[in-house]
Amino acid sequence: MNGNVTQPVVFEPGKRYRVRVVSLLTAFWLKFRMPGHTMHIIDQDGVACNPVEVDGLDMGPGQRFSILVTAHDTTEFNYKYNVTLYANFVNPLPGIIPRYYNGPIEYHQNAPLKHIPDVEDNQLSWSNTLDLQARDGMPLLPVDRQIVLSIKQFTPELNIPVYTFGDYAYNHTLVPTLFTALSMGNLAFNSSIYGPQTQAHVLHYGESIEVLVYSDNLNDHSLHMHMGEYQVVEVGPYGDAVANNRPAVAFQRSGSAPMRSDVVTIRSFSYIKLRFRVNHGAIIFFHCHMIHNFKGLAVTFIAAPDLLQKHMKVPNEVIRMCKLQNIKTSGNAAGNAGFDLTGLPQPLLVNHG
Repeated sequence: MNGNVTQPVVFEPGKRYRVRVVSLLTAFWLKFRMPGHTMHIIDQDGVACNPVEVDGLDMGPGQRFSILVTAHDTTEFNYKYNVTLYANFVNPLPGIIPRYYNGPIEYHQNAPLKHIPDVEDNQLSWSNTLDLQARDGMPLLPVDRQIVLSIKQFTPELNIPVYTFGDYAYNHTLVPTLFTALSMGNLAFNSSIYGPQTQAHVLHYGESIEVLVYSDNLNDHSLHMHMGEYQVVEVGPYGDAVANNRPAVAFQRSGSAPMRSDVVTIRSFSYIKLRFRVNHGAIIFFHCHMIHNFKGLAVTFIAAPDLLQKHMKVPNEVIRMCKLQNIKTSGNAAGNAGFDLTGLPQPLLVNHG
């Protein structure tokens, strides 16, 4: 890909293969197909699911799938796999957006290529997390608390777009959030000590959290959560997609054993509901897996800071490396005691109008 000749995927007749497909993209979505072969999804983002047959994978940045593919019984023909790169935030440009790649599926070095007629994407079945059921049967979690996030875009005077989940664009603080949670005692349960630019939400051990994300943004976004998995529970329309030249998102709810993932796509003008249980202490970073992460689209979940303080000890070598870089390792977001945030760089307050 990207100008490099792809090596053939070599199949032996009659064998069944597990094919792992990983998107390392940061700005584009991809569609992956193996025309002439039947694909069954058995895994998304490391979580096993009951097999589901699809024609292709529709993958956002950071997503991973495993599929089962059974080879044909003969070496009469070779085939091709297809990859399409696309994005909804730029207008189509011939040869640039979308981009098309393919590679050989080889049964025999000298076999002819099997001609398979093209089929329009809207006539094919594509991967959809809400169509999957977790293989372990973990039931839908109840909701103890709901956190509502709204994706917004703002263009300040420098004409560089900023994306947020709330009133402030995410930015780093003088003290890494983990060090603040470890060093501030009972105050670690007060979200204000982490600084407004972290958009911190403090979670308690055992809580079942539902994160409801709204987006009336023109862009699709790939939402990634560090340190765990969430159940993908529901999607639906939000705002006026048609008036903004975007396809309308249909309402869909998960089955009784929702698929779990750590990366999921939220489409333009839609909402999504995600659920997870707080079962360990952690600083959980929830962000867009695209370049929007660097433009402010992130929040932090401070999970069970009391457990962090009880069980985690930062290695001395990490402390030493921080000090060599003049990074503070204790105190609130500004490195001070209590609620004194003096010295903390002023966060970007976004006026969504």
